[in-house]
Amino acid sequence: MELANWLSSLSENRWPVLSDTATEVRRMMLRNADDIVFSELANLTLSDPFLLLDLLRLVGASSAVQRSESNPTVEQMLMMLGLEAVKRRYANVQAFTVSRGKLDPEVLDALGGWLGKSRVAAFLIKDWLAMIGETRVEDCFLAALVYNLPACLYLIYRNRVPHGPLLQEVSDVFGLDYPKLLEQFIQRMPLPSGLLATLGSGPVSRRRQLLKLAIATANGIDQGCWRSQWSIGVEAAARLIGCSVEVALKSVQDAVLHVARHPRAPGYTYPARAYIWREGPFPQVAVQHPVATLSGEEQLELALRESIRHFANDLKLERIFFMRYEQASHTLRLRYQIGLDDGDPIRKLAVTLEPGSFFNLLASKAQSFHAPAGARPQLAHRYGDEFLSLLGNGAFAAMSVFTGHKLAGVFVVDNYRSNKPIDDDTYQRFKETVARVSQIAL
Repeated sequence: MELANWLSSLSENRWPVLSDTATEVRRMMLRNADDIVFSELANLTLSDPFLLLDLLRLVGASSAVQRSESNPTVEQMLMMLGLEAVKRRYANVQAFTVSRGKLDPEVLDALGGWLGKSRVAAFLIKDWLAMIGETRVEDCFLAALVYNLPACLYLIYRNRVPHGPLLQEVSDVFGLDYPKLLEQFIQRMPLPSGLLATLGSGPVSRRRQLLKLAIATANGIDQGCWRSQWSIGVEAAARLIGCSVEVALKSVQDAVLHVARHPRAPGYTYPARAYIWREGPFPQVAVQHPVATLSGEEQLELALRESIRHFANDLKLERIFFMRYEQASHTLRLRYQIGLDDGDPIRKLAVTLEPGSFFNLLASKAQSFHAPAGARPQLAHRYGDEFLSLLGNGAFAAMSVFTGHKLAGVFVVDNYRSNKPIDDDTYQRFKETVARVSQIAL
């Protein structure tokens, strides 16, 4: 699928909103003009990211808004348009409806879940910014609501609930990191350019770091918030805020409960269900580690070690390698491992990234590879790769790790001792974890 064509097709359509939202909008539009309060209408707009998208597209077409590097609040946008223009626009909103083969019920349900995660991220960043004394929060609130929208539109377009991480699939299909895809989405729709200042590439700041953490925390909550790789993000936020992990975690709980108590769709309750169904005693308190900043080397190392423990303890993978990228020599060298014999030559091997080599192709972007038993010798012969020759003939999985747009290294896992295959569920969980490392380390 070609990204530019897909984005053009998206920009040509006006998208529906959730059914409950449409009902509430129609009810409000039936009021007398004097009884329509912009603050109430703004809250209604913020309750459904697709209704927000409709407003942002209307305002985003304004040259004055496009020239501005700041985001007006939703209430300011409504006032800019004026009551009559708002009534004309809102009176015509349509609702998503189930249509087998076009929008299946399970896809619509999943859509509600992803919109609910966006709402959790929005309330979470609002709370975290308040803790550091920030009073200007709506730009981050809006950004959190917008972040998942390209993935939600992809979900509708494909009319299929993916088996693995949705955002990772979107990135894989278009061959582009999701944050870069999001930038193009904002520009093509078009949405107010101020969103690029919040969500696009730019100088690292505490606000931007906390926003990324809030989004990653909300999006990953249903993958098991009792797992250490999820709590790393909350720990990092606590360090940035200067509060205890317990306080940062309480904000997560408050956000998921707030969204669940004001649902626009059943999916809005799913993050709360995932959070409540935690392993072990509730509430479970994470142990705080000395994480200096979100983008720091120490946090990446911690995330890598926690992921390796997860692969060994939860996924029961027998050999695990993380090869770090060394920019000076343009090679991969073993940094962490489990299951490797003491005298194994892989320990000292420098894996070259020459053009056309297997690992050069794998590490060219954020992507994964799953090879069945017997494929390794063929790959080694085809690419002349010494590393693959030394591994044996069993099935293996590999995935590159990026921090932002920079290669950090490559994970490789297999079951060398038992020669068991890596089933699809294990592979998907492996991919989810590695993708999570990249999100945390941004």
